[in-house]
Amino acid sequence: MKFRIDKNLLSEFPDLSIGLLLVENIDNTKAKNDTYQLLWQIIEENAVRYRDLTLNAIENISSWNNAFTKIGINSNEIYPSHKALIKRVIEHNEIPNVNPLVNIYNYISIKYALPLGGHNLDAIDGDITVGQNTGKLKFSPIGKSTQEDVPENEIAYFDNKDILTRNWVWRQSDKSKTMENTQNILIPIDNIGNISSQELSKIILELKSIIEKYLGTEKSIYKFGKVSLKNNEVDLDKLETIKNHLPIRFEAKPVKTDKEIIDTLLDRATEEILPSRQFLEKLLYSGRRLNVYQGFDPTADTLHIGHTVGMRKLRFFQRLGHNVIFLIGDFTARIGDPTDKSAARVKLTKQKVKENLKKYKEQASKLLDFDNKENPIQVMFNADWLEKLDFGDILEITSEFTVQQMIKRDMFKRRIDEDRPIYLNEFMYPVMQAYDSVVMNIDVEVGGNDQMFNMICGRDLTIRLRNKEKAVLPNKLLVDPSGKKMGKSEGNMIMLSDNANDMYGKVMTFTDGMICPAFEILTDIPMSEIKQMQKDMDKGKVNPMQLKKKLAFIITSEHKGDNEAKKAQEYFENIFQKKDTSTEVAIETIISKEKNISILDLLSKVTAITPSNSEAKRLISQKAVRVEGKTVTDKQTIIKITEKGIELRVGKKIKRIKYKTH
Repeated sequence: MKFRIDKNLLSEFPDLSIGLLLVENIDNTKAKNDTYQLLWQIIEENAVRYRDLTLNAIENISSWNNAFTKIGINSNEIYPSHKALIKRVIEHNEIPNVNPLVNIYNYISIKYALPLGGHNLDAIDGDITVGQNTGKLKFSPIGKSTQEDVPENEIAYFDNKDILTRNWVWRQSDKSKTMENTQNILIPIDNIGNISSQELSKIILELKSIIEKYLGTEKSIYKFGKVSLKNNEVDLDKLETIKNHLPIRFEAKPVKTDKEIIDTLLDRATEEILPSRQFLEKLLYSGRRLNVYQGFDPTADTLHIGHTVGMRKLRFFQRLGHNVIFLIGDFTARIGDPTDKSAARVKLTKQKVKENLKKYKEQASKLLDFDNKENPIQVMFNADWLEKLDFGDILEITSEFTVQQMIKRDMFKRRIDEDRPIYLNEFMYPVMQAYDSVVMNIDVEVGGNDQMFNMICGRDLTIRLRNKEKAVLPNKLLVDPSGKKMGKSEGNMIMLSDNANDMYGKVMTFTDGMICPAFEILTDIPMSEIKQMQKDMDKGKVNPMQLKKKLAFIITSEHKGDNEAKKAQEYFENIFQKKDTSTEVAIETIISKEKNISILDLLSKVTAITPSNSEAKRLISQKAVRVEGKTVTDKQTIIKITEKGIELRVGKKIKRIKYKTH
């Protein structure tokens, strides 16, 4: 069997050369997901690379457009194969997982912007020629039973009986297509002078290396050749066998499809999945490396325990091998998320945001592996792209949303009903968050279910601007029996900056009804064990206090270490359970200039026993505060301070407060 370029074609294109890789005895039934993952990596890279270019501005496409024009083909209607592929990349249209060899062809074609395909050698009749056909041969389109007539002199690949590829490098025939059972293949790479002969050889060796890694067998043979003006015909049986050569570095980052991890990821602590559980499940089993993110706005100088629910999801995605992004919303934090806010947030300065985010990565690293050598979590900042938008960009993005869409939000409805202001910058928050998904080309967004509106905005914008679906994975929130979520104002929000005693103590304020939901979303205890806990509590077989202490220890240990968790547990048991007052305690006398003062101000401002009102509320809810021997249970209590003084006891801390006017 011979391969040749027609001399008439070479007279039109004297710089034309075709590199040939002939491969025998491969196994095209394995590594389908691995090769698809390799393909998706190059798709993601080139989506960024070509983001600011038009299709026809890409050098290896422009030159092929000119070549098509020269032989009378309208390249705006009939695309060279690599142009069609790269168009799909730029427009974010899916490239299907046909079979391993096709994935590899597409990988090389997209990476180098070159037309490339393979011809099943077992289907070829006689020799293969590239040039003007006689008009007597027929073409069989892929997937169709009928044959097409081909105009005389159309440039094509053809054998002795049929057209194999129409319009030079446009459409391949059903006859020579690569199938899963293909074992022997000829892969031509057409070069019209864009790359050097040496570079073409390197590309062929890279192609060989990939096929060998994923599809090679002990019997596989790899042969190499070229045809050009200098030598327009080669005997395929006499091609040079490729033996030893320097390895070409390429690697598809592995993606796992572990059923246990995927089921846990989809079901545990999950409120809902959009567009559906089935959609995300299919993505996770596709073999594609997904772009997954959760955003964290540094509106405070610490993360809180609620953030860790999503982090646990991110950790699962990382373990499966996906590209996980920990996005710090250093720009959106300056706007302020209006979610659940009855009044506008106070705007933060750029400097304040910068100060707030200092601890974020360190705190998150208790759960997330940022330094993993094989698959590190990326830290990104949305100011990197949001600050660069000009007013024209913003108008274009906001034109994808409507005012009606925004005012459907509950918090905006309430403000309208109460005649409270809604500022335009608050409308911008979900728009800017949505744009994050577009820029990062996100496949899955993770967040609390209170972020549903913002995440759906991101999904809508991704569909419109990237022409792809994005999965939304909202997590359950920890709420009290009335349905109210944990919050700073309630004094039970666990900040990751809390010391071990406070962290442990705040968990102990959870109601019995919050214990099992907290185990589900804040720990890795198996769900079967958590369900048994709930059954045992319902039947009175276990004291909820014991389970709550177990929960408090696990959470504190995860963030502060085992030793600190043990000390915190001992402290709680001594102070709040055993009421241990046997230890000598120095009683400090404090002078108050106020005669009547709220218990919250007394604890946080006058005595500095607690750093804030929220901490004071927690201690009161734990019944840890006593005045003159009586337990304070009401946060609104007003304390009357006399000149003789009163005794304030909080755990082992005892203060005597006296009133003086000066």
